[in-house]
Amino acid sequence: MPCLRSLGKSLRLFDLHGRSRAAAIGPLQTAALVQQRASITDFVCEPATGTPAHPFQPISSASTTGDTFVPKGAKLSGHGAHPLARYRSYFPESVWKQIDGLFPRGCQPVAYDIAIGTGRGAIELAKRKFRVTAVESNAALLAKAHTQALECGVTINSISAAKVHKKVAQHGGVASLVTIMHGIHLVDTDLALEECHRLLKSDGFLALAWNDRNLSHPVAQQLESLVEQFNPEYNRKNKQRTKEVWGPKLMKDGLFNLVDYSVHANPLPMRNAKEAVELLEALPYIRVDMAEHTKETFKRQLQDLLETHYQAGPFDFPLETKLFILRPIDSRESSDKRHSGHEGQVPFQFFPNRAT
Repeated sequence: MPCLRSLGKSLRLFDLHGRSRAAAIGPLQTAALVQQRASITDFVCEPATGTPAHPFQPISSASTTGDTFVPKGAKLSGHGAHPLARYRSYFPESVWKQIDGLFPRGCQPVAYDIAIGTGRGAIELAKRKFRVTAVESNAALLAKAHTQALECGVTINSISAAKVHKKVAQHGGVASLVTIMHGIHLVDTDLALEECHRLLKSDGFLALAWNDRNLSHPVAQQLESLVEQFNPEYNRKNKQRTKEVWGPKLMKDGLFNLVDYSVHANPLPMRNAKEAVELLEALPYIRVDMAEHTKETFKRQLQDLLETHYQAGPFDFPLETKLFILRPIDSRESSDKRHSGHEGQVPFQFFPNRAT
């Protein structure tokens, strides 16, 4: 069991402040931990019923392809699932450089990365000397994250989602940075923001990022027109996480101020048009919302569009990353009152059939 053996050497238990609570555990304990936590998932494919147990208990299902969020029935091939994972979880160097630049050199701030998947963001932060705590309820993804961190020569701490929710009220602001990369739109955003506010120090930062299609690119413009033609309910502006649309949403409850907003080029390498069609087919406004009898026609026209521009070879799909940097408004009493009214609800409750 080489994977578990490596994981056993590096996996530690940490408290909410990122301090080590135990020595490295062995492979048998690691296996038991993974098995014990296997029933706790960040994603459940079926709609939730009743009252969720804790704020980091989302309700959409973990796939076996790492960070990929693919609702049940997507029927993606391996080639299609992999680009969708990259669509959601790859961010350019300039994003990490900007986040790193929020803090003085050498201060090693505590960072909480929410829903880390296989840990790409957490690893990027750890490389920059952040003391990273991963919040990820899916045991399989967490194991991958620790293994990849070990391979990269960095350490990421971990804490169960349920434990964060139970202890954050006791300890209050413990994090200098909280990151949610391409995820907060998949949850009850208001509740998620409340939980992030409680987790952050008063002088901390909340970094939120999304990968969107670059609508200034002619291919992206034609693609949006094609989607709108086949799905009359689709609105390209609503799918863009712009400052004008999302800034008010993130500040409406008086918990955060938006202190910076930036857009970063983030082209997604594709091997050919077919791979891009597989990627786009997985998106819910095509896979779910588009009528079945028109979907094949849409896919043919989409492939024709891409091959007209790029022929049969590889190309860069025009994506860009939108990065929001927010600071908490020091109003913890009002935050606690609002939060107490949501007792038992789930801030990080991922909705099924939502992939981007």
